[in-house]
Amino acid sequence: MKKEAINSIANTLNDTNTDYFYVSSFDHFLCEYVPTGDSLRIFISGFTGSVAECLISKKGDLILFVDGRYHEQADIECPEAVVVKVPFGTSLSSAVQEFVGEKGRMSILPKRTPKVFMELLKGWDFEDRDEVELFSQISFQPEGFKGDVFKVDESFSSCSLKERVQGLLNDGEAAFINALDTLAWISGYRGTYLPYQGTFRGLGFATKSGIHLFTQDHELIEPDKDDFLKVYPAEKISDVLSSLKNQEKINRVWWDPNFTTAFNYNLLASIFDEENVEKHQGFHASWQALKDKGEIKAFESSFEKSDEAIYNGLCRLIEKLRGAEEVSELEFKEMMEESYKEQGALLQSFRTIAGFGPSGSIIHYGSPSQEKKYKESDMVLCDSGAIYAEGFATDCTRTIVPMGSPREQEKKWYTLVLKGLLKIMMVSVPKGTEGKKLDSLARESLKAHGLNYGHGTGHGVGVNVHEAGFSLRPESTTPIHVGQVGSMEPGFYAPGVGGIRLENIMVVEEDSNNRKNVTFRSLVHIGFWIDLIDFSLLEKEELSFLKAYEVECAKRGRSFAKFCSSQIP
Repeated sequence: MKKEAINSIANTLNDTNTDYFYVSSFDHFLCEYVPTGDSLRIFISGFTGSVAECLISKKGDLILFVDGRYHEQADIECPEAVVVKVPFGTSLSSAVQEFVGEKGRMSILPKRTPKVFMELLKGWDFEDRDEVELFSQISFQPEGFKGDVFKVDESFSSCSLKERVQGLLNDGEAAFINALDTLAWISGYRGTYLPYQGTFRGLGFATKSGIHLFTQDHELIEPDKDDFLKVYPAEKISDVLSSLKNQEKINRVWWDPNFTTAFNYNLLASIFDEENVEKHQGFHASWQALKDKGEIKAFESSFEKSDEAIYNGLCRLIEKLRGAEEVSELEFKEMMEESYKEQGALLQSFRTIAGFGPSGSIIHYGSPSQEKKYKESDMVLCDSGAIYAEGFATDCTRTIVPMGSPREQEKKWYTLVLKGLLKIMMVSVPKGTEGKKLDSLARESLKAHGLNYGHGTGHGVGVNVHEAGFSLRPESTTPIHVGQVGSMEPGFYAPGVGGIRLENIMVVEEDSNNRKNVTFRSLVHIGFWIDLIDFSLLEKEELSFLKAYEVECAKRGRSFAKFCSSQIP
C-alpha cells in the first residue's frame, strides 16, 4: 500500500467535504487485464488480482472489495487494507452500494470510471478529478503502450467486415465501441503489445456505411479495399463524430454502460444530444458471442496448438521431477510459456497459474516463486492459455500429481470435480437454457458431499480469454445458444493443502439427435490424471464418456496414461 498517496488523497477529500475517492481498476478502455504500469489500483493498493473495486475514505482507509477468487490473495497482498470479502453470487458493485449507503459525495476519474458504476450509485454526487493533476499529486506515472498490430487472415471469418456491420445496424443508427475486444473483432485487427490480450488501444464508431477507428496505432492499420474501414489518430474523435452526425443523419447512438467510460459518454451526449444517445446494455457481447464457421475453424486451429503446448510442458515437468531434478514454481511457469512459444503463440492470454501444493488453493495464484520447489505427492494446478495468429484466445486447466502417489482425500476431490465437468460435456439441454442451470449441474456432485467452489463454472472466450455473452454462474440468466464458445471449469480448493480445477473450452452445437437442444463439443483434447480418479464414484455413463474422451486424447498423442499406475476400468 502507498500510504503517502492514500493520505494525500484523503486530505483532499476532507478539504472538499467528499466521502470517498473511487480508485478505478481500469484504464481508459475499461480492460479487465490492465497492464500493471497503467493500473492506479495496483499502484495504490498493491492488490494484483484482475478484478476488484477499491475506495479511499476521507478517514484514510483503503477499502478493497474482492470476490471469492481473491479472498485468500487479498489477505496476503493487502494486510493493512479493509478487505471486504464479497460472498460468491453477490456482485462487487452491490457490495460497494451496501458499504457506502444510499447517498454521499464521491470523487472519480471520468476517463477510468465505467458509466455503469455511476448509475448504480444513483443517490450519489460525483466530482470529476483531473487525472493529470491527481497523478502528479501522488507521483503515479502511467506507462504508455504501443506496438505491433496485425490483420487476421480473412479465412478465419465467414463474412466480410461490411457484411458483419451492415447486418447489425440500420440506417441512422450508430454504435460507440469502447471495449477493446469488440474493436478488434469488428475491425479484423489484433495487437500483441498489451499484456494478456490480443487487442490494440483505441475507440470505434460503427455506422451502416463504415467502421471508424480512433487509435494511436493508426499508421499500422490500413483502410480496407472498399474504404469501409476508416482509421484516424485518436485525438480526432470529436471532430470526426461531429462531422458524421450531419453527413449520415445519425439519430440514434448505441452505448453500453458496462463498456463506456463516464468521459466518453459525456462526449457522445455533447455531440449527438443526450436524448439520441441510447443505452444498449450488452450489444458488444451479443455481437461477438455467436461465432461463425470461420471463427470456429480459428478456435480449432488455436486449441490444437495450445493442447500440444500444455501437454508438452506438463510432460517436461514430470520427466524432470522423475529424473530427480528440482523444479520451482517459477521455473515451471517459464517452462510452460516456452512450450507455448514453440507452438507459435504470440502472447499468453492471461497470467499463467503454476501452483505447487498449497499454492493451488489460491484460485488465481499469480506469484509463482523460485523458492517454492515441488514436493513429492503434491498436486500441481496449471491454468494457461495463449493467443495465436488466428486471433482468438485459448484457456485450459489441468491438475496432476507428477511424482509420487496421490492422497486418498485428494482423489475424492478430484473425482467430484471431474464428474462436474463430465456432466456438462455429456448433457443435452433446450436451446436458450439459462447459464445458472448448467452451473448447478457442474456443482451437483461436490454439493452432495458438502463441498463447493467460490467462482463461476464458465465464461465466454473470444478475442480475449474472458468475453461477455456466455456465463455459467449461480445467478446467470444468460441463455445458451449455438455458436457460443465458453469454458467449463469446476474446481475445489483446500487452503494449506492444494487446489483442483479441470477446465475444457467448449463450442455450443445443435444436438443432432434433437434439434431443439444443444450439446457441447470440447475444443480441448488433453487427458486427465488417471491416478487421481476414484472410479467407484463415477456413474456408468460418466465412465463410458471418460473412456471415449481418453481414447481421442490418446489418438492425438496427449494422454497421461503412460505416467500413471492406474488404468481406466
